[in-house]
Amino acid sequence: MKKYDCIIAGAGVAGFAAAIGAARAGAKVLLLDRLPCVGGTAVYAVTPILSGWPKAVLGNAVGGMLAEELKKLNAYEWRGNKIVTNEDALQAAMMNLLQQHNVEMLFNAELCEVRVADRRVESVTVLCNGSKVQLAGANFVDATGDGAFSILAGAETLVPSDDESMTKTLMFKVRNVKDFNRELVIKTFAENVQHFPVKIQDSFMGMPLTDPEEVVLNLTAVPGNAADPVKFSAMYKELFDQIAPIMDFMRKYIPGFAEAVVSKVAPQVGVRYCRSVVCRQRLTVEDMFNPVMTDEPVAFCGSFIGGHFIKQFESPWGAKVTGNPTVPYGALRVKAVDNLLVAGKIIDVEPRAISAVRLVAGCMATGQAAGIAAALGIPEYTALRAELEKQNCMFWLEQ
Repeated sequence: MKKYDCIIAGAGVAGFAAAIGAARAGAKVLLLDRLPCVGGTAVYAVTPILSGWPKAVLGNAVGGMLAEELKKLNAYEWRGNKIVTNEDALQAAMMNLLQQHNVEMLFNAELCEVRVADRRVESVTVLCNGSKVQLAGANFVDATGDGAFSILAGAETLVPSDDESMTKTLMFKVRNVKDFNRELVIKTFAENVQHFPVKIQDSFMGMPLTDPEEVVLNLTAVPGNAADPVKFSAMYKELFDQIAPIMDFMRKYIPGFAEAVVSKVAPQVGVRYCRSVVCRQRLTVEDMFNPVMTDEPVAFCGSFIGGHFIKQFESPWGAKVTGNPTVPYGALRVKAVDNLLVAGKIIDVEPRAISAVRLVAGCMATGQAAGIAAALGIPEYTALRAELEKQNCMFWLEQ
């Protein structure tokens, strides 16, 4: 049984950043995922957009390296507060960086068992192409997006209410779009929204990626509990069935879409928020408006909370962040297991504050911090801070 300094479950943007951070801190790293390759939601839910905050994406070490790789692949465009690319280029750039940092990778690896003794994970077993593989590690990072590793390790989780869980989406691409003008499309959509077939979707979301005549649309939406396996399994069909009437609406009402046809449907439902893992400290809504910075900061928070509400886009609690919040070290350290950290949208956060940490820039920031902490043996904060600074990590953003 091969042993690693750090095993990271989940190869989305958070797990990717954790692997890079751990490797740069000198650890022998294994990155595993149930999907065939890296990318997670950003690739398989067709959202290859590095969203969040300009300074955060480029300023943080991993975000800056990823942007440079995308430039080499001629698949980089800065648009507003986002870096826009395409899913193939994003996957290639992530793979290039992981290989450059000597990160070992294991894909098509479904988590089966996590063995815990005396509050420490000893090994994880995965089912990989019909074979069970047991892997041992010193420290572990759960970057699965749904907390699967933490649940198998016996950790407590927090599942949001349906109202707080945000809508689920099935992204799809359309081609033969002529002269896409986003401002005009947003205006026309709003003028005709009473005819839109998905009543809870009252705001246009969509943009071209690297092909100006192909637009990715973020217009399907369903509410519900993604932590419930039966309900979640039914979501794909419900979302898929929305695509045809959405396209009828787009062709009829929206300029440039008269001859548009669907070119790709995401193979995975996009889940904005499934659950949080209970850790040693919780990031709260109150923190979003507190002028005092959170103790022991390891990553930044975004500039707003709310959005993607299950009855319309704007949440009743939606607001611009006015405080000076940061993600505390304790929000990554699983309460029930001493050598397990979490990263990305499953860190310990009050459900109504999830938007402050769930976007790509925030997931990369918490991922890199968790990977570094795991590589260093989950040290006291002073030692962690020194390596975070060495790797040019950002702790906060000016709002």
